[in-house]
Amino acid sequence: MSSFSTVNPATGETLKTFDHVPWEKAEKTILAAHKDFQVWRKRSFEERARVVSLLANSLRTHKNDIAKQMHLEMGKLMEEGLAEVEKCATTCDYFAKEAARMLANQKTDSPYGSAEVSFQPVGVVFSIMPWNFPLWQAIRFAAPTLMAGNVIVLKHADLTAGTAELMGKIFDDLTSDIKLLRNCQVDHEVAEKIIAHPLVRGVTFTGSSAGGRSVATAAAKNLKKIVLELGGSDAYLVLDDADIALAAKACAKTRLQNCGQSCVAGKRFIVTQKVANEFINSMVNEMGQIEIAPLASKKFQETIIQQVEKLKEWGGKVVMGGSAPQGPGAYYPATAIVFEKNNPEIHKEEVFGPVASIIIVKDTQEAIEVANSSPYGLGGGVFTRDVRKGQELIEKELEAGFVVVNDFVKSDPRIPFGGVKESGYGRELGHFGILEFVNIKTVGVAGGK
Repeated sequence: MSSFSTVNPATGETLKTFDHVPWEKAEKTILAAHKDFQVWRKRSFEERARVVSLLANSLRTHKNDIAKQMHLEMGKLMEEGLAEVEKCATTCDYFAKEAARMLANQKTDSPYGSAEVSFQPVGVVFSIMPWNFPLWQAIRFAAPTLMAGNVIVLKHADLTAGTAELMGKIFDDLTSDIKLLRNCQVDHEVAEKIIAHPLVRGVTFTGSSAGGRSVATAAAKNLKKIVLELGGSDAYLVLDDADIALAAKACAKTRLQNCGQSCVAGKRFIVTQKVANEFINSMVNEMGQIEIAPLASKKFQETIIQQVEKLKEWGGKVVMGGSAPQGPGAYYPATAIVFEKNNPEIHKEEVFGPVASIIIVKDTQEAIEVANSSPYGLGGGVFTRDVRKGQELIEKELEAGFVVVNDFVKSDPRIPFGGVKESGYGRELGHFGILEFVNIKTVGVAGGK
């Protein structure tokens, strides 16, 4: 049995030591989850909604404890942590209210006397979640999945094991007879065995593209349904007619949210020559006004240091920040790097920290080509005063799963979220998200005389 420790990234202090769950215990967890699924699947939408609403209330009750735990384990600002908890509670409220409508039987034409499509739960779903939004990533999947009638085995990131432990306790208090979510802190080897288990019917993974490939391979070998939300290098296009003040404010916010540690954060800012100087000055000013936390670990700080050096080698000019402070904390300053000429290497690199790459291009067409040259396709947007042109451009030209005009991407329970290319496949949230882990069952009835 291997052990690991959580660490405060602001001080380097060890917080708590945990043991990974061995396979024998993990298998018992799966069997117990499947047994509880047989009970939960038969509960009415009204009963499921009551429990998920109770989850929303419990999250709000424990909001300070949860936010503090995230702050200690991965550095998230308390203000950001409290907002994350409320977003999770709101998501629970939404699916508790809307799931019955979303999953109502649908009548359809057929060769039978009558036919309907029904939406049935698949069973135990294995959820592999990351550290950067420790509560949100888990709850945005859990709320619709539970409302669909499934149960969950959760493998959280080791870095935020304490947050996962707290989450598990909150779920334990929701119901007295069954458990809807079981926290199972396993290593990669045991995780692969869980994916292969015949009683695990689906897998969801949020994390790096490399991790996604590994999980997808294991799921494919065992014919398991999977949803992947992976890396991103989201591009925002700032065109000649953009409102520069608006663009700079939005771009700074999307780049520095969660200290830049977000798959769907803006990372590449592609600006036309005509407005480049004005945008760069405004962007730097806006970035300088935003408070940022430490990175989630010292090793992530080392990675950012190396990536910034690579960006400079590829022709980038540092106009803000660019060097880490000395000391035990995993801090890195808000950094802006300008590329007067495009370099293909920039677009393959996902910088998971507070570093903005600003690429100057000659016109809109080149901006689109540069944006789409990345292997990623999670989110992105365009800034222009011509909203109709902007909408047509992002809808037909930008290769991404979530695109916006004159704003930045914000996940929300009402709308689907997910990517294309190396940013993954499948969707979370919204009506499309709740359908990912259901059996879309056709029920035909022969016509009588």
